Amino acid sequence: MVRTVVINLMTSDQGRKAKAREIATSAADGVKFAAFVGERGDWLKVIAEEIDAVTVVDRIQRKAGLRDAKLISVE
Repeated sequence: MVRTVVINLMTSDQGRKAKAREIATSAADGVKFAAFVGERGDWLKVIAEEIDAVTVVDRIQRKAGLRDAKLISVE
C-alpha cells in the first residue's frame, strides 16, 4: 500500500531541508517520490510503499534541528 506523507518543515534553510529529505527517505521503504512542495517550498512530500510518519517527523525534529516541523497529512 502506497502512502503519501506531507510534513511542514517551517524553514527556508536549504541545508536543513536537504537533511530532512535525507532522513525521511532513509526511514521509508520503496520511496517513489520525495520533493519540496507548497507555495514557499517548505513542505516535504514523500510517497513510499512503507513509512512511519510519526517516527519520521520525530527524527527530523531531532536530527535536522527542525523542532517546529509538523505532520500535515498521511494518505
